[in-house]
Amino acid sequence: MIPLSSSLVLICVWTIWTSGYAADCGERQHKVNGRCCDLCPPGEKVKHFCSEHQQTVCVPCEKGSFSDQHHILGICEDCQSCQEYAQKCTLTTNAKCSRRPGFLCSNSVCSRCEENKCVQGEKVNRTAKTKSKGLIEYLYQCEPLCLDTEYFDAKVNICRPRTQCSLVGLPERFPGNKTHNSVCEQERPEIAGDSMYVLLGVGFILLSLTLLILLSYVCIKKFKKLKGGKSTDFVPVSTKTSDFPLSKEESSLSFIIQDESKCSDGFCVSHTEVTT
Repeated sequence: MIPLSSSLVLICVWTIWTSGYAADCGERQHKVNGRCCDLCPPGEKVKHFCSEHQQTVCVPCEKGSFSDQHHILGICEDCQSCQEYAQKCTLTTNAKCSRRPGFLCSNSVCSRCEENKCVQGEKVNRTAKTKSKGLIEYLYQCEPLCLDTEYFDAKVNICRPRTQCSLVGLPERFPGNKTHNSVCEQERPEIAGDSMYVLLGVGFILLSLTLLILLSYVCIKKFKKLKGGKSTDFVPVSTKTSDFPLSKEESSLSFIIQDESKCSDGFCVSHTEVTT
């Protein structure tokens, strides 16, 4: 263990040395071959180091490269390539990548992307792997979002247990999957719909027959009434003399008219007898 006094001595020596070094060169200079050379600004690189007769000569970075700080290097960094750009590369800034909807970044800078192949009812499981220069690559795998006995209800965004038809004593028509519940035989919605249409049809037919019978009854009754109104009752007329009383004068007379015709040998004789 270094004594405290020795540590203080080392700190003082380091401070004096760095202060002297800083005093030799400016803030944006770097000592090269005993000379304080100027650093190149962002967006440029060194073409010629400083010499006895001139300072550092800088030139702009080539297209496709950049430098984002002061430096004393003769090269610039290569711009990052992207499948989708959030920001283009400039002489002083690197490019920034983005991803399209439905895609996943294949690395930490998203320079490459891959399509998200997971479907509804599945989730993405990502694993990371570090590469050179600190770049991290991602691998993706699709896994079920719910358990084997569940299905994903997209309406409420939760996992629900599948219906067990055998537990309720019904045959299973559809076993269910990651996104749909099991369907038992009596739960067939198409059967219920067909039954409804059949009932409506039968009801319409019965209603039509009822209306037809009622209408026929009314028509027949009206027809009988009209026919009965046209018929006339026969009133017998009496022809007896006793039914018509006469006065005294008329009752003392009686007329009997007899008309007899006798024909003989082509001659006819008419005899009429009147009795008072």
